[in-house]
Amino acid sequence: MSRNEIRFTIQFPSDNGFFGRECNNPKCSKYFKVHKNSLADEMYCPYCSESFSKENLFTQDQEKYLKEFTQEKAEQFIHDELQKMFKRTASKSKFLTFKSSPKTKKHITPNYKEKKTDSEFICPYCECNFQVYGVFGYCPGCKKENILIYDANKDFILKEIKNASNKDRALRHAYSDIVSTFEIFCRNKAKIITTDSTNFQDIYKTRRFFKKHLTIDILEDLTHDEELDFKRIFHKRHVYDHNDGIISEKYVKKIPEDKGRLNQKAELSIEEFESGAEIIRLVISKIIYSIH
Repeated sequence: MSRNEIRFTIQFPSDNGFFGRECNNPKCSKYFKVHKNSLADEMYCPYCSESFSKENLFTQDQEKYLKEFTQEKAEQFIHDELQKMFKRTASKSKFLTFKSSPKTKKHITPNYKEKKTDSEFICPYCECNFQVYGVFGYCPGCKKENILIYDANKDFILKEIKNASNKDRALRHAYSDIVSTFEIFCRNKAKIITTDSTNFQDIYKTRRFFKKHLTIDILEDLTHDEELDFKRIFHKRHVYDHNDGIISEKYVKKIPEDKGRLNQKAELSIEEFESGAEIIRLVISKIIYSIH
């Protein structure tokens, strides 16, 4: 160590071996945790997938603690060096005396605890052990996706519905969230096989895309009722996002079984959501199998 360097060790508190991380992308800034044995020099945000070096994933609490700890160490170092300099100067002079004055040391300790999360995973590809809150899309260790991530998102959405005071509002969000989860999955799988892209919130464009690039029909193995549940999730999500939930002529053309509800509010239910979510899982599994 040179005289221009100060080296010290700082220990951050963990939650049973898990350290908080915070995405440095201002459009995301979400919190997650990674086990100490899975920390790496470069990691990915499990929500937005952006990559960061480990120095850029400190949480605000950790940065505050680090700043206070570093400042105290620097002040102590400067004080000690000044004491040594004055002592040396006095020892070489017949006219000067020096009496050392020790600096009162501050014991800087962290005054925070890592935040709670609701899901913990071990990635089957890189064995990264991590925890997240809410809907996510990637492993922070290797950026890959797998069916476990879809299952976690589905379970989280179901829990949100169960705990919601306004079930109707929660269901509207649930239909939208599960379609977004499917879209994110397809978009990222598409990057593996081609530079082409499409609107993966549109069932028919998605079907054509994977027929072209993977030579699979994502709806081929579904029964009529399963395909109907699958379509209703997507099209009801669409009318709630774009037509105040009112079933339109366009909707009825895609799902003629619902023509009796034309110009009426689309009915949402937990049973339909769970059934549709399971069908989406089957479709995702088929895509994963075809790629791997």
